[in-house]
Amino acid sequence: MTIWRRLRASDGERGSMLIEAVFLLVLVMLPLFYLVGTLGRLQAGAYAVSAAAREAGRTFVASPDEASGQAAATTAAWLVMDAHGFGSDDGGVALVCTADPCLTPGSTVRINATLQVALPLIPDFMSGVVPTSVTLTSSHVSPVEAYREQ
Repeated sequence: MTIWRRLRASDGERGSMLIEAVFLLVLVMLPLFYLVGTLGRLQAGAYAVSAAAREAGRTFVASPDEASGQAAATTAAWLVMDAHGFGSDDGGVALVCTADPCLTPGSTVRINATLQVALPLIPDFMSGVVPTSVTLTSSHVSPVEAYREQ
């Protein structure tokens, strides 16, 4: 009978391990889920800004003139960013030409793309304490075809 009495004396602590395990699991898993979500959003931004620079450059050098090329390059970059879940106001592209007329045969065009990726679940009032967004940049050099018509 003494064995049964010892077991019954410890019945008051039954189930406390389950509560502690659930508490610790939540305490560890919530930051891990936030980290995975944040890194996923940053990776999507990295893909978007890289593809936007590449597609803007390819579109610009295939255009018949500089005015329509600038518009087409901007539209191509916005389409790529939109496909990755970012808005047109989140980023943009800038073109830098090596020749005076940008589409001079044999010259190159550098496209610099930028994208602001907002970090999830950070309120605006925390902007002075922690960063609320990350700026991603990408650069792509597109050659203008050497045998292009003038």
